[in-house]
Amino acid sequence: TAEVMDAPTALSLGLAHQVVEHDALDNAVDSMIATLVKGSPQAQRATKALLATVAQAPDADATREHTCQVIAKLRVSQEGQEGLASFFDKRRPAWTSPEEHNNTAEPRS
Repeated sequence: TAEVMDAPTALSLGLAHQVVEHDALDNAVDSMIATLVKGSPQAQRATKALLATVAQAPDADATREHTCQVIAKLRVSQEGQEGLASFFDKRRPAWTSPEEHNNTAEPRS
């Protein structure tokens, strides 16, 4: 529909991930960006492509199978293996910036 709704309604329907006050918007955006740039670039590209595919796929079983194949392929990729290794080794993955590698803060698990 073309129904106009407010942010709390969109949040309650699952159409929005987060709602913040206007004066907190810049901080919320910065926080979201900081989280996103820590992720594997390959996995983020694949996720965007997967979301586009799933949005157009009417068959739930085929969608589930395709999603499992994508995840399995990513998990055994070089970047996927680096992500798993860095998690278990409690270190930052290779795709993070040098500034993050020099950060003494513990990586999130």
